[in-house]
Amino acid sequence: MGAGKQNILIIIIAAVLSAALLVWWIAEDHYPSEMIVRVPGMDNRPETEPRSDSVVIGEFFDSLNSFDEYVPGNWPRFRGARFDNICRDTFALAEIWDSAGPPVAWKAVLGEGYAGPAVWNGRVYIMDYNERRKADMLRCFSLKSGTELWRRWYYVDIKRNHGYSRTIPAITDKYLLTIGPRSHVMCLDPLSGDLKWSLDMEREFEIPGKTKGRITPDFYTGQCPLIDDGVAVLAPGGKALMTGIDCESGEILWMTPNPDTLRMSHCSIIPMTIHGKKMYVYNAIGGVCGVSAEDGDKGKLLWQTTKWNPLTVAASPVFLKDNEIAVFGSYGAGGARIKISFDGTGYSASVLESHKAMEGLSSDQQTPVITGDHIWSVLPENAGPLKRQLVCYHVSDLRQPVWTSGKDNRYGRGLGPYVVKEDKMFLMDDDATLFLFRLEEASASLIARYNIFDGIEAWGPMAIAGNYLILRDARNLICLMIGKNTS
Repeated sequence: MGAGKQNILIIIIAAVLSAALLVWWIAEDHYPSEMIVRVPGMDNRPETEPRSDSVVIGEFFDSLNSFDEYVPGNWPRFRGARFDNICRDTFALAEIWDSAGPPVAWKAVLGEGYAGPAVWNGRVYIMDYNERRKADMLRCFSLKSGTELWRRWYYVDIKRNHGYSRTIPAITDKYLLTIGPRSHVMCLDPLSGDLKWSLDMEREFEIPGKTKGRITPDFYTGQCPLIDDGVAVLAPGGKALMTGIDCESGEILWMTPNPDTLRMSHCSIIPMTIHGKKMYVYNAIGGVCGVSAEDGDKGKLLWQTTKWNPLTVAASPVFLKDNEIAVFGSYGAGGARIKISFDGTGYSASVLESHKAMEGLSSDQQTPVITGDHIWSVLPENAGPLKRQLVCYHVSDLRQPVWTSGKDNRYGRGLGPYVVKEDKMFLMDDDATLFLFRLEEASASLIARYNIFDGIEAWGPMAIAGNYLILRDARNLICLMIGKNTS
C-alpha cells in the first residue's frame, strides 16, 4: 500500500473512533455523582463580613476559664514601662541553663502575625487574627499557666499581607487599649474584658479620595497604642495628626491639625521630655513631629520637619541627649539625627545628619535600645559589610560603630527582636534561636545560644515580666522561665 493511501486510512479510522467516543460521552453521565455547583456558605465557614460599614468592633466575648494564680511582673505596653525595652523588675535572672535553654512554662498557638505581648497583674494580653473566623481578637492568658481566660473579638474580613496582627496593647489598672490590623480601636476593662468603647479610625479620620488621606498603611496597622494619664493617645493621620481620647468615656478631648497630611506609619508615639517640656514624638510617613503632652496646650503641634521622610517607617524614635533624637527608615533608608531647638517662644526641628543603612546606625523593624551613652541595633540586610550584625554606637556618632558582633555572627535577616534586663540582652533571630549576651559599656559577649523551637519569622517584640520571658514566631506564643528563683 502506498504512503498516501495509508495516511488516508489512518485518518478515516481516527475519525470513526472519535465519533464513537463522542456518542458514548453524550449518552452516559461521566461526572461524579457528588459534584455540585459551589455556592457561598456551603463550606460552613463564618459568613464573610463586608470590610468596613458592618464591622461591629468588640462585638463578641468568649469567657473561657477562671483566673488561676497571680504571679508578679509587668510589661504594660510597647517597649515596657519606660518605653526603652529594658526590664527593671527586681527578679534576678538565672545564671545558667542547660543546653536546651530556659525551660518552657507554656505555649499557645496563634494566627499568623507579629503582634507582641503585654503583661499586667498576672495576665498576658496579645492581639491575634483568627483566619477561620475572619476575626480580629484580643486574647487574655494566665502568665503563670498559659491558660486562656477570655477573648474579645469581632468580624473583619482582611486578606493576608505578611501576616495580620502587629500591635501591642497598652494597659493600666483601669484600662486596656488595643489597635487591630485595620485601625480599629478597643478600650476595655483589663480584668473582665468588658468593652468600654471602640473607634474606627478609618471611618473617623480618613479623607476620602486622597491617597495621603488614607489611614491604615500597607501591611496593616503597626502603631501600638498609648495610655497617658487616663487618655488614649493615637496618631491616625488623615484629618488629625494625633488625637487624645478619654479612656473612660471615649470622648475625643483634643485633635492635632494635620496640614501636611502626614500618614500613619508602623512606628509608635513615644513620650519624651525635650527642653523641659513633655511631648509626644512621632515619625509619620511624610515627616517627624512633636505634640504637646502638657496641660494648657495639650495636643498642640510644637514642631515638625518633612526633611526626613522615608517611604516606610517601623522603628520608633529614640531620645539621644542634648535635645536630639534618632529616627529610622526601612528598606535601606537608614537613619537620621534631629535637633529640637527652642528660642523662648517656639520650637523647631532640623536634621543634623542623615545616612543610608550601609553608612550608619539603622533598623528595618525593631527599635534600637539605649544603655547609658550607647545605642544597640541589629543592622538590616542592606547595611553592607555589617549587615545582620549586632552593633553598638555612641549616641554622639551614629556613623561609626564602637563595636560589632563580627562577620561570623549575623542574626537572621536583621529583623528579630531584642530586650535588655540587668546586664543581659536576649536576642532572637528569624528561626527563634535565642542568643544571650552580656553587655559591657560599649561591647557585648555571647554567653549562650538556644534553639527554643523551630520558628518561622520570629519578629514580634519580646516581653520580660517577673520570672518570665515571652516571645513568639509567626504562629506560636512561648513563655520561658528565666528567673533565678522560679519556685
